[in-house]
Amino acid sequence: MKLRFNRQAMVDALSVVGSVTPVRSTKEILKCVRLQANADVLLLSATDMELGVRFAVTQVEVDDTGDTLVSAATLGKIVRECTDEILAVETSGSTLHIRGAGSHFQIVMQDTMDFPHVPTLEGDPDFTAEHGALRRQIEWTSFAAARESTRYAINGVLWELNGDRLTLAATDGRRLSVAHGTLPDKRKGEPIQAIVPSKSLSLFSRLPVEDDAAVGVKLTPNQMILKAGSATLSTVLVEGHFPPYQDVVPSDCDRIVELDTQEFLGALKRAALLTNEESKGVRLTFGEDALTLSSRAPEQGEATISVGVSYRGEPTDIGFNPVFLTDVLRVTPTERVTFAFKAADRPGIIRIGDEFVHVVMPVNLSSG
Repeated sequence: MKLRFNRQAMVDALSVVGSVTPVRSTKEILKCVRLQANADVLLLSATDMELGVRFAVTQVEVDDTGDTLVSAATLGKIVRECTDEILAVETSGSTLHIRGAGSHFQIVMQDTMDFPHVPTLEGDPDFTAEHGALRRQIEWTSFAAARESTRYAINGVLWELNGDRLTLAATDGRRLSVAHGTLPDKRKGEPIQAIVPSKSLSLFSRLPVEDDAAVGVKLTPNQMILKAGSATLSTVLVEGHFPPYQDVVPSDCDRIVELDTQEFLGALKRAALLTNEESKGVRLTFGEDALTLSSRAPEQGEATISVGVSYRGEPTDIGFNPVFLTDVLRVTPTERVTFAFKAADRPGIIRIGDEFVHVVMPVNLSSG
């Protein structure tokens, strides 16, 4: 192997690929990145046996094709710390040489035969989506997925595909996020479902891909493959049955108020300053033309924040864990959101048109 690559392009590629390699693993081979030099592209691959990524670097000049395997962390540190615009790479024996102006690094190579296969998308995808729209659906839902729950099915995000309708849903048992989207082309065949791990979707959201780029998606019984721009992700699917989330979304919320997204977020963050492990809730008091947020932490103090709203319903108090509201507001791109509820002991809802709904369970503030 002998080639030259644009250093910044390699930095970008390694930031994606390197995020997959496990820091701690009993299998040293999984800490490596595979470099495959073809005629006009350098392909980087990494996997932790559940999530795999392949990234194509096209800003290269390949003199000799080849295939090698080196430590992802070591290669990443060298490429990031160098200041050269172009770096030269060449293999010799069991060593990978990296040269810049006045610098020469030698990395011990590993045997590529021992490296696990990293899937790629072969043939036509099962469906395609617009990258920006799909990323928005992922950002609207993945934060609500459970973390290491014994109910394995809620450790991921449910994908439901029916015709040209794609719905993503995630829950941790205390909140639920559902995002709807429309695909460019209608898919034929029976509706399909898959539960995708949050980790893989988090990586997908960070890919350096233009919003209007097409994303190809292919599903097998236990795996999903997504191809977007220069990157291809492959992930095992979560086993189990996702709960019937449609039953959780209340349809009788008759107290509705429109809120300025950033103003509401700021007020929640300030009110949350005086909460602790014993008093996690923030009280939302809806009155005529005003919303008052209050919190109290024993032995610390109290907070009261007021914002103007257009509210004509019966004055009502309802409490929420502020984290469950700030999480969704942080990923809300619209200037205003609709907040709806029924009573103090019933779930609250944040809506954005027909595209998104977030359901959050209230907390008991009777002691506060």
